[in-house]
Amino acid sequence: MTRARDDLEALRDPALRSTPLEAESSAQSAASGPVEPGPDEPRSAAEAPSPPARPGADEPQQAAPERPEPAEPPPPSVAEPPPVDPRARGDESLDRERYERYAMPASDLPAANVQTFRGDAAGVLAIVRRAVQSVTRDPARHRRRLPKSRFDAIRSLPELAMALDYAVTRMQPESAPPAEVTERLDQLYEALRPTIVAAEACFPRGIVPETYGIVRRALVAGDPASAAATITNLIQDRWGHVQGRISITREEVTRINSTAKWLLSNTRPPERLDSRDIRDRLWSLLRERYEQLRVIAQEVSGDESREYAPERLAD
Repeated sequence: MTRARDDLEALRDPALRSTPLEAESSAQSAASGPVEPGPDEPRSAAEAPSPPARPGADEPQQAAPERPEPAEPPPPSVAEPPPVDPRARGDESLDRERYERYAMPASDLPAANVQTFRGDAAGVLAIVRRAVQSVTRDPARHRRRLPKSRFDAIRSLPELAMALDYAVTRMQPESAPPAEVTERLDQLYEALRPTIVAAEACFPRGIVPETYGIVRRALVAGDPASAAATITNLIQDRWGHVQGRISITREEVTRINSTAKWLLSNTRPPERLDSRDIRDRLWSLLRERYEQLRVIAQEVSGDESREYAPERLAD
């Protein structure tokens, strides 16, 4: 009871008001004595009137100090904003950097292992994030059971899914190309992968690395015309070596080469941008690494792993 009474008395202390300004003004007013308005004088909230002089007092009672006027807010600063980190200029630059980091290994996949992507990239990203978070809750345990490279590849799956989303949603022409360009791009896309498969069967990468380097960079840039022209030039120049060993005819190779060169001569790179091949390669790389994640999920959670690491990422 004594402590509660002390707390109540403390709350009555004017110095414990809600704001420092009110506390200071109230404490000073209490020290100078009670303040009462005159009979004909209204009570003023802004300024307290002086109390009447007490009989027998040698000195007049001093008025309570005036409450200071609130300071005006300072004018807005006109100083220049601090420099921005180049990496924080926006999501576009970071997304592009992430895309290029994963598109390079994806472009090295054998063309025969590339699968067409027909799903929703945002949905794939959501599934992958959940699966990775669930499987990597105990990283020390899994690092002991897996090589570091495989474990890091699993943990990077969400970023790989973001690179796939970038290829699907961002790597598109700024405006719709003319109908003739669209038609030729469609024809080239349908023929590009079988042509690369045939070339890889006849020309190992170690024999013509400079040619495959050009093809790889063209695929990453979303430029199938440059990739097709380069690979068909190689086949035509060495037709005597591939004749009878290649799965496409010489007429088909000539037609693909002509279509690619027409696009290179009649369009600018942004007009012939087509990310379908690299999109499918990113998807295929993602599927390979996701299978490794599912193996770990099965070891960790058994049948429950299907709840957060489903067998199918997309339909």
